[in-house]
Amino acid sequence: MPTTPPHDPEQSRRCVIADDVRVIREQLGQWMRELGYSVVHASCGATALAELRRQSPDIVIADIDMPHLSGLHLLQTVRSDADPKVAAIPVIVSSSLEDGEIQRMVGTLGGSAYLKKPVSKEQLCACVNYLTQGNTTIPLGENTSASHSVSARFRRIASEFREF
Repeated sequence: MPTTPPHDPEQSRRCVIADDVRVIREQLGQWMRELGYSVVHASCGATALAELRRQSPDIVIADIDMPHLSGLHLLQTVRSDADPKVAAIPVIVSSSLEDGEIQRMVGTLGGSAYLKKPVSKEQLCACVNYLTQGNTTIPLGENTSASHSVSARFRRIASEFREF
């Protein structure tokens, strides 16, 4: 028996969740369904981009470190899309990578919010509610690490962006 009432697909808000870890996708998806979203799961940025172009979602949640197309590349592609509706989709970026530069880079690329993993239900719900009330971004604030150390994985992803 369903725990939430069925939503009319024409009326439902849509979310694309891109993360290469299945359990994270499923948990975030459950929380988004509780907020009234229909959810499309993608195990990489390339799949998320294809889904995003197939049916324009109301919000995207993307991990940074994914195969085929990183979350940063996905964010950059969304923000530079010729369709203004696609370019304006709120994109929440999340990561477990420990680097002081991540939030700066997400902000520079036009990310709507950055959530450090593990993401709690309260964090996600507050972030989504804030962004869906007409706010385009959540101020990143000063919660970056003071050390600005950059991991090898993040350095590999960031090296593909000339401006960083």
